[in-house]
Amino acid sequence: MAICSNCGAHSNRIRSRWNDLGQLPDQCPQCSPGTFEKFIDPSDKKIWMGYEAHPNEYEKRYDQEGVIHVRKQEYRAEQEARLALPATDEQEQQAKAEEEKRRHRRKEDMTPAEQLYALAKAREIAEWIEESALTGKDVC
Repeated sequence: MAICSNCGAHSNRIRSRWNDLGQLPDQCPQCSPGTFEKFIDPSDKKIWMGYEAHPNEYEKRYDQEGVIHVRKQEYRAEQEARLALPATDEQEQQAKAEEEKRRHRRKEDMTPAEQLYALAKAREIAEWIEESALTGKDVC
């Protein structure tokens, strides 16, 4: 613990200051409480939500039970618009997938052999779906 040279109080929080002319009077929470922020124990911290965190975005209304806080329409619309946007990790993943697609996309037409193979594969899939429908199996 230190002793404040300004007021003589014992404190863990004393601020000594200097300027070009020398030392200024010490400050401590006892003699100048306005210069010190409130000391908060980590266990005192809590999550602030809703009208406590954004008091200007809520309207105070009264009903039978007392005071209720209702979100302003503009604030609600802003929050819903933000929720509709994809997350940043989804945007990054989408950009990577698009870049990969651009690098490996096909640049020339299919050859006749490739066309025949694609048609045969499509017929095979169509027959399998038709057979599944006839037997009553779900193919999805």
